[in-house]
Amino acid sequence: MGAMKEPRYSYKCHEETIAYANHRNSRTPSAFEDAFYEYIRSLPEKKSKRSMLARIDLNNPPTPEDIQVSLRQIEAKHAQKPSVKIIKRVLGPVVSILKDYYGVFDTLSQADPTPACVLWGVLKVAIDGLSRFVDLIDKIKAEVLSLSTQLRRLTLYDVLYGQSLDMQQLLFSSYRNVFRFWCRVDKECSRCGLNTLLRASTSFSIKKLQAIVDDLKEDADQIDKVAAIIEGQYAGTERMEASLERKETRKERDEGSAWRKQMQSDRIRSWIGGQIINESTLHRHRNNLDVNRHVTGSPTCEWLFKDARFKEWIEGTSSKPILWLFAGPGSGKSVLCSHAVEYVRNLGDTQAQCLHFYEFDNEHTAIVTARNLATQLFERYWLLNQDVPEELQSTSQKSSADSINIFEFIRVLVGKLPKVYIFLDGLDEECTMARWKEASKMVDFVNLLAETSPKTVRVWYSSQYRPMIRQQLESHLVLNVKEQIRVAVDEHISLKVPGICNPDVDQDTRTWILSELKQRADGNFLWASLMLKTIENEVSSFDEMEVFIKEGLPKDLDAYYRRILARYEKRERELASKIFSIITFARRRLRLTELREAIGIVSSENPRSLQNRNIPWRQAVEKVFAPLIETQEDPENEGERFCYLFHSTVRDFLIRNQTIFQQASPSPAIHSISELTIANACLLYLSQGRYSQLLTREAEQWITTFKDNIKDHHLLTYAAKYWDKHFDMVEETPELCQRIEKFLISSNFQSTIQLQSLFVQGHFDVYTMDPCSPNHKYTKRVFPKWFASHSIDGCSPFSIDYRSYISEWHNLLDCANCEEPRCYPHSAVKQFKGELDRCLWGALGPRNFLSSNPGRYASFMLCNKENFGPRSIPYHEATSRDGSEVVVLQSSAKPADAADSIFHYMVWTLPNRETPATLHINNAISTSLDRKRWADVDLKATSFTPDLSFLRIGSQIFSVNIGGEYRAIDGLDTTSEHPNACFEDITSRGSLLVVASRKKMPAITEPRGREAAKVDQSPEKALQTSDHALSDSNLGKDLSATKCQHCSREPSKSNHASDTSLAKGEDSSEKHDNDSDSSSLSGKVSDWNSAEESWSEGSTEIDELGNPLTSSDESSSNSSDAIVDSDDESETPQDDAASDTAVNSYGQLYEESDSDGGDIDFDCGSEDESYDGDYEPDWSDDINQEDDLHFDSDDEDRLVRRMAYSRRDRKRDAKVHQGVLAIFDTSSSPPTQIFQYTQPLPIMLYDSPAAIHPTKPLVVWPLCGGDVLFADFEGKSYFIRRARTTTRKTRHVFMKCHFSRCSKYLHITSLEAQQMKQSRPEIKAGTKPRLALSAFVSTHRLSTRKTTRSPPTLIHRVKIILGSTTSLCPTRMPVEVTWTEKEVYLSSSSEVNQLTLLRVDLFPPAKAVADPEYNAVSVPKLPILLPESARSRSVHYYPPQSNSTHALILIGSWACKPDSDNDSNKTTPEDFPNEYDTIQGLPDTVSPPIGFYVDVEKDLGGWGASNAEEEIDKDQDKGQLKQKMEIFSAEDDCDIEHFFFTKRR
Repeated sequence: MGAMKEPRYSYKCHEETIAYANHRNSRTPSAFEDAFYEYIRSLPEKKSKRSMLARIDLNNPPTPEDIQVSLRQIEAKHAQKPSVKIIKRVLGPVVSILKDYYGVFDTLSQADPTPACVLWGVLKVAIDGLSRFVDLIDKIKAEVLSLSTQLRRLTLYDVLYGQSLDMQQLLFSSYRNVFRFWCRVDKECSRCGLNTLLRASTSFSIKKLQAIVDDLKEDADQIDKVAAIIEGQYAGTERMEASLERKETRKERDEGSAWRKQMQSDRIRSWIGGQIINESTLHRHRNNLDVNRHVTGSPTCEWLFKDARFKEWIEGTSSKPILWLFAGPGSGKSVLCSHAVEYVRNLGDTQAQCLHFYEFDNEHTAIVTARNLATQLFERYWLLNQDVPEELQSTSQKSSADSINIFEFIRVLVGKLPKVYIFLDGLDEECTMARWKEASKMVDFVNLLAETSPKTVRVWYSSQYRPMIRQQLESHLVLNVKEQIRVAVDEHISLKVPGICNPDVDQDTRTWILSELKQRADGNFLWASLMLKTIENEVSSFDEMEVFIKEGLPKDLDAYYRRILARYEKRERELASKIFSIITFARRRLRLTELREAIGIVSSENPRSLQNRNIPWRQAVEKVFAPLIETQEDPENEGERFCYLFHSTVRDFLIRNQTIFQQASPSPAIHSISELTIANACLLYLSQGRYSQLLTREAEQWITTFKDNIKDHHLLTYAAKYWDKHFDMVEETPELCQRIEKFLISSNFQSTIQLQSLFVQGHFDVYTMDPCSPNHKYTKRVFPKWFASHSIDGCSPFSIDYRSYISEWHNLLDCANCEEPRCYPHSAVKQFKGELDRCLWGALGPRNFLSSNPGRYASFMLCNKENFGPRSIPYHEATSRDGSEVVVLQSSAKPADAADSIFHYMVWTLPNRETPATLHINNAISTSLDRKRWADVDLKATSFTPDLSFLRIGSQIFSVNIGGEYRAIDGLDTTSEHPNACFEDITSRGSLLVVASRKKMPAITEPRGREAAKVDQSPEKALQTSDHALSDSNLGKDLSATKCQHCSREPSKSNHASDTSLAKGEDSSEKHDNDSDSSSLSGKVSDWNSAEESWSEGSTEIDELGNPLTSSDESSSNSSDAIVDSDDESETPQDDAASDTAVNSYGQLYEESDSDGGDIDFDCGSEDESYDGDYEPDWSDDINQEDDLHFDSDDEDRLVRRMAYSRRDRKRDAKVHQGVLAIFDTSSSPPTQIFQYTQPLPIMLYDSPAAIHPTKPLVVWPLCGGDVLFADFEGKSYFIRRARTTTRKTRHVFMKCHFSRCSKYLHITSLEAQQMKQSRPEIKAGTKPRLALSAFVSTHRLSTRKTTRSPPTLIHRVKIILGSTTSLCPTRMPVEVTWTEKEVYLSSSSEVNQLTLLRVDLFPPAKAVADPEYNAVSVPKLPILLPESARSRSVHYYPPQSNSTHALILIGSWACKPDSDNDSNKTTPEDFPNEYDTIQGLPDTVSPPIGFYVDVEKDLGGWGASNAEEEIDKDQDKGQLKQKMEIFSAEDDCDIEHFFFTKRR
């Protein structure tokens, strides 16, 4: 049909329809398709052929959308027929009008029945037919439109409720009606107009269509009703599913909660760590309850439960919650304890009980015992509650290595349990003083628990009678059960004698047997049990029993043990003697494999190499065990068993009878029962060849030099821990001393230290014995007692050497066994655990017995073996620029008031980086050093020039001669014109000597410094204080996370006198004549300066750094292509509107510059007294924006501050130090002074010597506040430029200047410090503010023609973040600087004792090879560990020389005095270890310089980029040497007038 889509519909036969319907099994048909095919099948064949459905392609059936489109097309086509249009337009209105008059015409026809009535009837039929025809057209159109909505609803219902069978049936029926309607409409619309009109004369056609429409409506109503029902069913199902889901969720939540609680409980179990000792306790408890062993079925324990005192204690009616039960040895106290535990357990489920057995062969410290009790109590609490309370979780967050935390855990647990019974058995086993001290800690704690909660806590003690036990427990409930046990033993014997109840035995025999056994038992349950077992095994009749009792029955336990040991055959006695010797004196229970290896090593003919063939078989060893040695399964190692004596009386017997095995058959192979056997076993085991080198780690396994895995070396860890302790009780002999010394100096002892570090917990811990003496620190003794005391002072050289070693490498040694995961600084070195080759063995000194051990690095100590020894006088040293020569200086021990002092100096040469240092010169010099005046901690008593050509001791200068010896310079007096100046820094070039002073010499009558030398102080003490380091900085390896924080206090600007000089060319003598009072420091430079300020002018332009550039007329020949020199370089003065002479304005730094010594103080003072260290900033940045401010308020505040400073300045002038720079020509005799310069230095700069140009008469000297003096000592002129700090409120600590070898560049490295902000809690706690440290490296190009007069030009700058510190030491800077041609190296030791090394480029990269990822700062890729004292020593790095790949790391000398309990004022930062931590027993620790070589690629891993560099904006002028501004004088410039007035609100 034309209304259908031709591509989709074509004529198909009825058979195709049926065939397609029978084979559509490729997918599940929808209700629409089922209805479609069902409707086709239901049509008669004749009708289906002429129906429009017969023309549809059955392989591509229509969709609901196709039906809608088809109906609209059919209706539209039908409406466009001419006949329909005419009827609709013409006849339609007529018919409508006629129908309106039906009533009139009907009335008229009824009133006058004429032929007209017939005519009206015919006409009425025609009108009705026309009306039905018009209605049919309208109905088709309306129903077609309605069908679109109906089909959409049917589609939605199919999607929503298609799973319902009822809905599927309704949808099926509705779709069939749709197809009927479709076919009916097509049929009606396909008729011709006349046919339709004639058919419309009757209502038949309309009724058919109306019936289909009514069926559709009925289907829609039914679908709506069924949909509501299905929706209700769905809702019910969803409610049911939601309920099930909620149940599942609740179940999962409960399971998750239970899992979390289980995880919490597992974590707490792991935190307690008492599972192993708890399993051992339970094993012994079960043995005590064993019916076969202890025959508890007999009434031996029932008497206890009937005892009135015990019942009162167990029921809680007794006023004493603590019970002490004591009896003799072997009386069954442990059995009674176990039965008492079971009795309590049977009282009810709410009772909690914990049990611990002290054992003679197992040492239990207080924390081990506490862990055992805590484990049992927690398991009981978990069983009752299945929960972990918050208090327990909080307590378990603390360190489990501290017994206090375990005690607190037990206390919390006891408070949450209804009733607790604590049982401690065998206190008498802790027989030594050390063991009883640990046991008494536990007794005190448990007693405190019981006394604090007497109604809920009950404590049981059972032991033998000991005075020390009685002293602690006699005030409690005491039960002496000797008589009760005697009765119980007698009853036990009466019941258990074999055949005693036999009626054939006469009463007299029975009575005699029982009487003899009871008398000999004498209440000893152990003896009775052993005898009964023996009688049972060896006696078969009463006659034999009678003979046995008279002749063979041992009278006591000793006789019984003798009888057992006598049974060993002769060939077994040798093995038995070794077994019993080893087990008797073992410090803990040995495993069977350990015992076998110990026997094998002492039996081997070649103990240097233990082989499996030397180890006895397991069966042979176990054959010797019974009955005196028992075994117990090792809970940690499956298949392994512990070996131990079954009772302490056996050990006592063997110690009393050490030669028992030799009595029957004397033989050298049979050992006596002594500790020497196991001591020999340990020493021989550790001395094996396979331990002659350090162990290596492979895949978390430690391997020997023979490629053996040490997990198969069972005795190794025991021997490493206890070897020295076993020699304590061995008699000392010369042979034994020689053996131990040989072992100590061998490399095997190095491996032993490694084993102790890896596998012996707490071996290298530092202990404080007395809380009242926290500075008295101790370590574990590692040598036999008699060996360690071989000296006059009670401490052998071996002990001193060993303590020196562990004092330096404590962190590396102790980190492997540190139990605290958050421990600092162990966390930083855990990755190196066991790597003892990282230690600097050679740096321990030539006399240290450990110094010969091999290491990863070639290390050395710069001292002479013949002259080195324990001395308290500190060393002083200096190193040449390339590190090839080191001079070590030390004073002789002379009285402080001696006229002359003797200094010994040694010149060491390091020709290359691979050979040890060589002593070149060893000599002495005499000087008249005023020790009393140079004893201040801020003063350096000695110093050298960088090329080591000159030496200063005090104020006396020495020069080196051709032979390398130092000789005093005659006629050179640096203090003649400046008697109070302290010349500390010296520099030289050839015969030119530059001396500089920044401080006043302290008065003799006023000792200065925190540990200043007294008038009668010895020279050792006087010099020692000068090098006393107080703290260390934190140079991080990778410091991007460290941020510099600005101080929140508002700064105020200070005034500073300008540099005033006389006219150029005036003679210096004339200046002296006009000199005023030199002691008056009123803010201007004294008139005898031999120079005037001068600089060259020239045209400038700005480079990419914002730096002035001059016109260049010649190129530089420097290796860097990017650097171009200029001929007439100069810098135009640049005005800085916000600048002034930036000098420290707050009083603290004035006081500090003349302080009492000690740390450098960076306190910013008050809000209006703060130091910027820079040009005056825009103060409006710091003003409170909440105020209604006036724009001129800054000027007002600045004026007030300047005037206020001017007043303060006049008061404080007397405290300001006088900076003095003098240059001497030493080529003449006497030396002549050719230049001098003085200036007040209100801000102290440290370790900032002058630098002299290699060829030009130019000296550069950092002054203060960033000012740098450029002095032309030939032209007698100078100028000053200022180097700004890189951050506001930052101060320079030092500024080091260096001229390049090519003499074209000046390099400056400055250390900047800034006080960091503090949090409110820190301020409230009074915590000292930390200092943020940074380094700034800049390179400046010098003018070629006017080198001495033209300011240099900035060409390169780098800022590096160095971390933070709490304080700075004035005599030891936190970072050392090493210059090379292209790089500068910054080196130090970090707080975790690792080398911190930064390589900074001095020149920018060439533009032609510029790398976008270029980083000017590099760091080593691999870490290097340093000794702990390196944090208090200078650390220098010297890169490899041209012919070597090895670099030199030189660590300066060190002097440290051990802490005393009187050092109460000494404070130590909490966040890093105390550098005063020295080991008790060491004398005053003094060490000369030490060093070692590293391969840059192998040991350092090469260089990698560092993120410590901080980017500087190019438009900032940081690093430029800027001209100073004219200063503001409050007296001369304060000529002011009114500007305008604004009223403040």
